[in-house]
Amino acid sequence: MQQDKYSDKLNRLQNEELENIAPGVEVYHQLMAIYLYQNKLANAKFLWMRIANNLKEQNKELAQLNLLNLALQHNNYADFFKHIKYDWSETNKPIIDDLLAKQREELFNLTSTAYVSIYEQNLMEMAQMTAEELHNACSDWTREQDGDKRILLPKMKEPTPRVASDDQLLKLTEFVSFLEN
Repeated sequence: MQQDKYSDKLNRLQNEELENIAPGVEVYHQLMAIYLYQNKLANAKFLWMRIANNLKEQNKELAQLNLLNLALQHNNYADFFKHIKYDWSETNKPIIDDLLAKQREELFNLTSTAYVSIYEQNLMEMAQMTAEELHNACSDWTREQDGDKRILLPKMKEPTPRVASDDQLLKLTEFVSFLEN
């Protein structure tokens, strides 16, 4: 599982940062990327604050990772997808690719629950995807034509069944009475 693989790597990198007085920039790259992938945005922010200023100024990839963190903190998908289009180093590329896939999936889930329909062009701009990539990602969505614009209709998801509050209260009452006896 990807989360476990990155958790082990994260622990190793954190130990390396603690043990070395001045860890290399690669350690910071990977730490920041993994924090972003695991949605530990506060950790990424504190890492950015710990990094020496000369490393921040000399390394564009660190600055780019920080821009991704800021976009995620502000829930700005357009900026996130704009900033992720960068020539990443070989050590960070797999993590960033996983982050991109995860964020796109989250965007499509959010869009499918929040909207009844959305213009294809708007979703392409938001996700920074080509028409073909969007077509492949949203293959189960219905498409309609509105003049010269295409409209995407997300597939409706089954609502999760909820237990009525009266049923929950009854179960809680029975449990409390059981504990009292």
